[in-house]
Amino acid sequence: MAPQNLWQCACCVLLATVCVANAKIRSTTTFVPPHIERHQLHQRCRTTAARAPLPSSTDFGAISGGFHALLSATSSPTDQGSTIQSSVKSTKRTVENNNDRKIVEAIEDQTSLVERVQKITLGKLTKDDKRDMLTLMRQLSSMNRRQDDSFSNSLRQRRQDAMVVEQLLDRLLRERQHMGEAHSHEEEVVALNLAIKAWYNANVKGSADKAQKLLKRLTEVTSAESTKKQRRKDSQLHRHQPDLYSYAYCYAAWYREAVFAEKNIGNSKASSAAMRKAETVLESMKDALMLPNGNTLDMVEDMNSLLVIWSNDIDLPDLAEKFLRFVYKESSESGDQWINTRSYNFVINAWAKSQRRDSFIRAHALLHEMESSTRVEPDLLSYSGVISCIAKSKRSTDIKRAEDILHQLDKHNVAPDNVIYNQVINIHSKSGAKGSAKRCEKLLTVMHGLANDGNDKVAPDVRTYNLVLSAWANEEGPEEAEQVLQRLESHKSINPNSISYITCMDAYAKVGDAHNSLRVLSMMEKSFEKGNKNAKPTRRAYTSALNALAKSGRGDAGSRAEALVASMEKLYSAGDKEMKHDTTTYNILINCHKSSATRAEKVLYKMGKRDVVSYTSVINAYSTQGGENAAKRAQSLLDEMQNDSVEPNAQTFNGAITAWSRSGSSTAAKKAEGLLKKMEELQIKPSAKVYTSVISAWSKSNEPGAALRAEILLKVMQAMYKKGNRTMKPNCFTFTAVITAWARSGEKDAGERAEKLLDRMIQLYQDGKDDDVKPNVFTLTAVVDAYARAGGRDAATMASNVVRKVDPLIKPSHATYNCLMKAWSNSQERGAARMAESILRKLEDEYQRGNKIMQPTIITYSSCINAWAKSTDQGKAKRAHAVLVRMKQMYEAGVIDSMPNTVAYTAVINACATTYGDQLEKEEAFKIAYSIFKELSESNHASPNHVTYSTFLRAISKLMPEGEKKDALVSSTFRLCIRDKLVDYNSLFHMRQAASQQLCSELLGGIDCSGAKDITVDDLPYSWTSNVQQTARRKRNN
Repeated sequence: MAPQNLWQCACCVLLATVCVANAKIRSTTTFVPPHIERHQLHQRCRTTAARAPLPSSTDFGAISGGFHALLSATSSPTDQGSTIQSSVKSTKRTVENNNDRKIVEAIEDQTSLVERVQKITLGKLTKDDKRDMLTLMRQLSSMNRRQDDSFSNSLRQRRQDAMVVEQLLDRLLRERQHMGEAHSHEEEVVALNLAIKAWYNANVKGSADKAQKLLKRLTEVTSAESTKKQRRKDSQLHRHQPDLYSYAYCYAAWYREAVFAEKNIGNSKASSAAMRKAETVLESMKDALMLPNGNTLDMVEDMNSLLVIWSNDIDLPDLAEKFLRFVYKESSESGDQWINTRSYNFVINAWAKSQRRDSFIRAHALLHEMESSTRVEPDLLSYSGVISCIAKSKRSTDIKRAEDILHQLDKHNVAPDNVIYNQVINIHSKSGAKGSAKRCEKLLTVMHGLANDGNDKVAPDVRTYNLVLSAWANEEGPEEAEQVLQRLESHKSINPNSISYITCMDAYAKVGDAHNSLRVLSMMEKSFEKGNKNAKPTRRAYTSALNALAKSGRGDAGSRAEALVASMEKLYSAGDKEMKHDTTTYNILINCHKSSATRAEKVLYKMGKRDVVSYTSVINAYSTQGGENAAKRAQSLLDEMQNDSVEPNAQTFNGAITAWSRSGSSTAAKKAEGLLKKMEELQIKPSAKVYTSVISAWSKSNEPGAALRAEILLKVMQAMYKKGNRTMKPNCFTFTAVITAWARSGEKDAGERAEKLLDRMIQLYQDGKDDDVKPNVFTLTAVVDAYARAGGRDAATMASNVVRKVDPLIKPSHATYNCLMKAWSNSQERGAARMAESILRKLEDEYQRGNKIMQPTIITYSSCINAWAKSTDQGKAKRAHAVLVRMKQMYEAGVIDSMPNTVAYTAVINACATTYGDQLEKEEAFKIAYSIFKELSESNHASPNHVTYSTFLRAISKLMPEGEKKDALVSSTFRLCIRDKLVDYNSLFHMRQAASQQLCSELLGGIDCSGAKDITVDDLPYSWTSNVQQTARRKRNN
């Protein structure tokens, strides 16, 4: 057999494989062309192989890659040869890395062909040379090259391919001109058709004009030839005249140019001109091809082949539909039948793949035409295609129409099958809308009824039940989904498969129910062991169980996940290759260890191949852990992954930045902002979340100017958002972080700066009803805290005004009221303590009326006591003591959770120590101070600290008259302080103020108290002060 025939046979096999793949069973979401009849497939394969034989897909991409440099080879054969050789060397190096010598040799053979034909003298081309040239032209002009060839992804390369085809065409035409009548007309016509196709597939600027000129040239060649031979009697010539493909490719090239001019450039004038030229091509096609008594069968098959190509391009549904309508109209007038049901189905399929908003409307209009036509009738695939448009539609109104389309089948005598019912069930299942699961159940019942009536094709299958199961999972939850699974397990003729169990497991995993997810996995394993081969546990099932553990938050999630992975390893070792661990499995295992960053890191180093998700998950685990060491480790992993050739993304940097913001380090904010700058250097676009994390780091910083720096970053975000960067939109968390920074800054104007930001948030929300920037109770609390910390005479009043101003937009919480009480306690305004106590009583009343979120706390009562301690009102010691008594009563009544602590007792003593007035009031204040100190010293749940001792010694100094009783009490108190190792500067100072010189000398071990002014706590024995130092050390460590 001749090499050409062998090549054509191979093409027949390849095309048949593609056709069979295109005719695979329809899925519920994708419309697939119908089965091709055996005799039509044979005829089509034979015709296509003669027109455009193709190499195998394996060799094709690498072979064609060697010709990209041919465009620059236009000056001389020598220049062409040198350019081609350089291209081949580059391609050869790439392919040799894959150890594929066969492909390299093929590239060299084809390159030598191009060089050789350019050097051959005119008139000396052999038949083999011409055949090889046409084969190469077919390769470079093929649409498959656009899809499969990794070397041809750029516009420049596509233009190169088309120009190389045209150069080879020019060489053939020069050969014909030289040879005259001795040269065959066939090669010239075929070459021109291939050049038109090449420019259409190039899809670059000027492609349409190139294709138009080639079509005109082809028309002139065939017209000249027709004067010598009668076209109708010469079938060979008729086969090589401009055919449907030539006109269609030229028309499509102009159509693409019109669409590009309208959508991408906005040039309506250029678009209209291109569209007129496209219509002119169609008119020329009508005059040339749509003749009476033509070969209708070939035209139908050619027409459908074109529509298949265009239906696979999601950007060309309009083109396919317009071409269909034109051919339908004109072929009807000529008496031919160029269109059949499959033609309409292909265009409906094109609309289904386009995913445009109007795809259902356009596809449904085509279906309606088929229903009304006398020439074509819709089949099951027609209705299935329209339903596919609904499945891909994003409009909720289209979902209701799916069942309407289903009901139309009976009206047009089209028998349904379970595939089209599954499509409709799938649409309801994915919607998750209210009542969707019940609609699926109703359709399942209808299917059972039709099957019982004799239509076995509509009988539900396991996929049907899986879709109903998924519907319940999406709408209601995992428990309802498992009920469907149980029905399936008890079914007489249908067994659940792996998807059935996995869908139920995914539903449990979604809510973090690891227990039930693992239980369903166990059910799946038992079903497989009992002989249900379709229920074989897969890696996907184990992955779902791992996801459930990762989301569960269980303390044993890590250990349980390790056990699952060990089971997978055991199955893999036993021969189940599908259980081989991949990167995804280990990434989920890392997430299961998110509560233990150290264990998560061990899994990271156990992995073979690590990706950006692996590193990011461990970094996030360290960011959750908190502390300076965790932040340093997160930073180290970020640096390590870049050395490991793994590119970090915005989420990776955000994890490291968050780790620093939670570290408590003095340099945390600078480290965080340094990472932000590094992102910009790596051209990784930060998101609003990343900026918010940096702002949060500054809000926790004690550095001067931290709040101002945080607000500057906020303004940067706002500026970028206004310029069109939608990912940089500040939200409520961002503004609240800046307000918190001002609250912690200690600046005098912190309250005013915080309130301005709050006002800006309210304005943004009210102007655009933007919920993203709507302030919440945490925002309000941060503003009140800013006033409370800043202090000042009017701070408490301004804080109260803020609370009233935002009502009812924001309702304050007990934390807000705590900060407001703090503001009043720090205030110098008259009546501040009474305002603080009124807030306390309001919280108590709200709680007793059932508002549990207003439950007072120890902080609430302590703030009120402090307010009385800092006031100048008469009787403040009694009022502070009364609050402490009420605090005890509330504990006994169950209103608060804890007994009064050391801070509360000490605050009452402080209120006594700062009492001013007559001697009677001082005596009453001292009695309260003494009783409180005694109660605290004898308490089982609290004990005095160094602040308590110094405050009580101050009370003795200020409230007791001089005398033996005062000295005795000072002596006993200071000796208790020494015993408890809590002597600090304040207790030493107040002891010296309260004691006589003789007592002071005695207490300090015989030191002359007249010169004791120079004595500090550093001069005292360590055993006197050790507990105070330990307290300080604990603070520093925290």
